[in-house]
Amino acid sequence: MTTRRSREHLADRVSLYDLKTYLAQHGWQRGISKSDRWTVFRLSRPDSASFELVLPGNENYSDARVRISEAVSALSQIEAREIEQVGSELVAINSDALLIRLEVSPNAESIPVADATRHIRAIRNLLLYSGCSELQPKAHFEEPIPASLDLLNGFEFCHTFRGSFGFEVTNTLIKEQSSPDLFVAPIRRRMLERIARGVKLLEVAVETDDPSLLIQSYARALNARMCDALSDIGIDGEVKFGLEVDWATTLQAAEDVRESTSMLISEAHVSLLQYASEQLKIVPPQSDRIVGQVVNLHCAADPTQGNAKRTVAVKVDHAMHGSIEIKLSLGPDAYLLAIEAHSKGKKLIASGQLQRKGNTWTLDSVSSVETGA
Repeated sequence: MTTRRSREHLADRVSLYDLKTYLAQHGWQRGISKSDRWTVFRLSRPDSASFELVLPGNENYSDARVRISEAVSALSQIEAREIEQVGSELVAINSDALLIRLEVSPNAESIPVADATRHIRAIRNLLLYSGCSELQPKAHFEEPIPASLDLLNGFEFCHTFRGSFGFEVTNTLIKEQSSPDLFVAPIRRRMLERIARGVKLLEVAVETDDPSLLIQSYARALNARMCDALSDIGIDGEVKFGLEVDWATTLQAAEDVRESTSMLISEAHVSLLQYASEQLKIVPPQSDRIVGQVVNLHCAADPTQGNAKRTVAVKVDHAMHGSIEIKLSLGPDAYLLAIEAHSKGKKLIASGQLQRKGNTWTLDSVSSVETGA
């Protein structure tokens, strides 16, 4: 899949620092300027004429955007390349980009608002839970780690592809006067590397019909929530979409994802993602004692009758799994205790085998139930 960024907005996205970095990398020399309002760059070629570009001294000047746009246009003429090519190279110098293109009919002029909302929320969750795994590698997260919400602030949605429905999310790695660590990649770069690695593993898993390749790699690739997010982008397999990651050229990506990551995700991929998510969410039965608030009671018949089905939902702040809702099936006496706890605002305390399948937590083989304060 090859994505084409929106040409009309490329020049608006080029920063002054991007332009200075590009010129320095391509042999331009900084000249002497009579005023700090301007920065002069010169290019001398032995076999051709010399060139000069005058840039604003500060990006906050009122005419800075116009001057930067003019410089990009001049560069395209000097290099005899399309302005789209030059602009794409400039915005890719210091910024990574995650590009997602929906495979819709060429005649489609719109998509349902509900679907658009779901696409955007899913892209957000893909990044959000990638950040969670960078902070704490786990197979599944009930809720996002609060610190991962702060990591989203470094990403921005951009104008994307003309004539199609696509999304571009960028992250600027290096800014002027910053001092990047040359030995440890920035965390937001690692978040995108995790996504790219997961997508590569997903492709191999589909080709070999071996979901374990993806499931066993959650510590360095996709966790359950990231699998869910990718499924949601494709509306559970109803919409094919292309996913591509473009790396900032000033900082090499991890070796295993350095080559361009470009992939079309179809129904077969979504099916495997959904299976992997279910497996990653499984917590095998283990003895536990829970303490929480009763949030739901259900019994279709007389709860004192022996054959009645009595279920209770308890909200628990679990030391290992965080805030979770656990379902219990109880006998008549224990169910009456749950009613008491619910009506009087008391805690319900129960012991049994705690497990999770998919998104559902249960306490099975309940051995004791009592009310607390």
